[in-house]
Amino acid sequence: MLLFFTRQVNKRCRFLLDFEQEVKRAFVNLTPDKHPFGGQEVDASSLGWAMSAVSSRAFRLYGDKNPDGIHIDIPMMLPLIDMCNHSFTPNARIVQEKDSSNMKMQVKVVAETAIKEDDPLLLNYGCLNNDFFLLDYGFVIQSNPYDCIELKYDGALLDAASSAAGVSSPNFSAPAAWQAQILAQLNLAGEAPDLKVSIGGESVVEGRLLAALRVLLSSNMESVQKHDLNTLKSLSAEAPLGVANETAVLRTLIALCVIALGHFPTKIMDDESLLKLGASGSTELAIQYRIQKKTVIVDAMRDLSRRVKLLSSKETTMSAEG
Repeated sequence: MLLFFTRQVNKRCRFLLDFEQEVKRAFVNLTPDKHPFGGQEVDASSLGWAMSAVSSRAFRLYGDKNPDGIHIDIPMMLPLIDMCNHSFTPNARIVQEKDSSNMKMQVKVVAETAIKEDDPLLLNYGCLNNDFFLLDYGFVIQSNPYDCIELKYDGALLDAASSAAGVSSPNFSAPAAWQAQILAQLNLAGEAPDLKVSIGGESVVEGRLLAALRVLLSSNMESVQKHDLNTLKSLSAEAPLGVANETAVLRTLIALCVIALGHFPTKIMDDESLLKLGASGSTELAIQYRIQKKTVIVDAMRDLSRRVKLLSSKETTMSAEG
């Protein structure tokens, strides 16, 4: 279920294995006196340690400009500055500017507020989810407002979720032609679709997933075509295809969250018990990461359930007035 994290770990492992072979080829004919590491073997494990050490201390800043004038973001090593901790409410920020005397780029930390003696300097490393924080910096943020889980858009999975939610006649595995056309516009179908969708974070549900559910749980093509994709992708839009459709969508999403939770081997209370028993540094970090991912799902379920109740109360009020 945790697509991004698994994909990134696999990608980095493949890179390290390929890099290991490249390094070994470069060292084949070197004499011991010219070996850059004094004859010590360099393997994927040592390269992985080096990459981790660098990524945990690197900041993504802007470098040279593209022809269109937009700066290229590149990771940079910033000695001393890398001692600043992360916070979403920082008391300082990194400033890049050119020295007017020699036109070289300068990087410095500037205080945003009055900082008392012995207070830590806090920088915002970025509005990142916990996958990035764990992989690149080696820590996990509790109650991270930007954290989410990434799932694969899969018709069979959504059919199972909608059936579990009691939604009849889902079309996820076999959409009508007009529905498939909209899925292609959402880049969830076609020759090279992006099937990665997310739940959680500030948007609660990724717009493409929300729009797809609204479209596929509707049989009224004319009603759907009255709305543009931005409206269909917005959770703030008040039931654009009607209360019944919106209720079915939200219930399907809740069921999808339940399925996602079921893929974890433990429950939150089990993880909390493991932490109380004590664990090694890496194991503790893994448990904290797992707790935060489950918390994201639970929070999304609560938000979606609240919306279902609001729709139900509106429907009751409309029926009473009618």
